[in-house]
Amino acid sequence: MSKKVLIVEDEQLVAYLMETYVNSNGCSSVIGSVDNCEDALELVNKEHPDVILMDVRIEGNKDGIETAIEINQHYNIPIIYTSGNSDEKTTERAKKTNMIGFLVKPINKDELRDLLCKDNLYTPKNI
Repeated sequence: MSKKVLIVEDEQLVAYLMETYVNSNGCSSVIGSVDNCEDALELVNKEHPDVILMDVRIEGNKDGIETAIEINQHYNIPIIYTSGNSDEKTTERAKKTNMIGFLVKPINKDELRDLLCKDNLYTPKNI
C-alpha cells in the first residue's frame, strides 16, 4: 500500500522536486502540496496523510514547526522536516514534535526514500 504524503513547502521548485522524488520511489505518493499552515491543516483534515514533508520556513504567521505542533494536537502523523537551516535551536524545536527525520536542503532523494519506504513509520507518541 502506498503511503500518502503531504508536502508543506513554500518554494515551488523545491516542492516540485520533492513531489517527483516521492512519486517515483515506489512506496508513496503525494496527495497535495501547500505553502502555509492553514492550507496544511485543511488538507490534513480532508486527506489524512500518512506522513508530512514539512519545510521549517513556510508562508504565513506560523512556521513549519508550529504547524506540526498544531497538527500533533489532533493527529498522530509522522513529520519529516526539510530545511536549509539545521542549527541546534531549530532541530531541538523540531524534536518536540512527531519528527521521524530532518533533511537538510538540498534534499537527497535516497535519504528521503529510505525514510518514506520504512515498513513502519516511527511515531513517538500515541494520540
